[in-house]
Amino acid sequence: MPHRVAFYPCCCNDFVEPISLVQPYADRIVFCDVDGGLELEWRVHESKRSRAVKAEFRIDDARKVIASLQRIDVLFYRRDGDGEGGSALFVLGDSVLPSILAKFPSQGGLIITDGSNSRDCNFEQMIQRSGLRKHGWGFNLALSQPLLESHGLHIIRVQPDTPAR
Repeated sequence: MPHRVAFYPCCCNDFVEPISLVQPYADRIVFCDVDGGLELEWRVHESKRSRAVKAEFRIDDARKVIASLQRIDVLFYRRDGDGEGGSALFVLGDSVLPSILAKFPSQGGLIITDGSNSRDCNFEQMIQRSGLRKHGWGFNLALSQPLLESHGLHIIRVQPDTPAR
């Protein structure tokens, strides 16, 4: 059985908590950020953590890392912005999201997000009761939202879009 892979682009130094948050949904997490200065902090973190979830950190542009991944089951994305210190990469917008969706397995996956750097009203529509249909996929809030109150994170189910008959 293939690993269930979570991808956390533009993570900065947010390493510890995301591992525990994605553990129920993935057994591997790929962190990435363009800031090479984070490598030492990552090594220190890696030397201290438990190995319940396999983790790796890639220093590169998120778009390049997306292209290199074979599979993404869970997109984890939070606390990013387009101002100083933010990535200005609109991961939930129409320019980046399709490349992530292309890596989802045919049965779909999850997006766990606070809605950071949303563009094109995608996030706002994903969390509406009616959801969003775009790029050949349907996006709807999962029935259970265990991370919303405690962490401000929405869990969005992503499934292949089936045209209405």
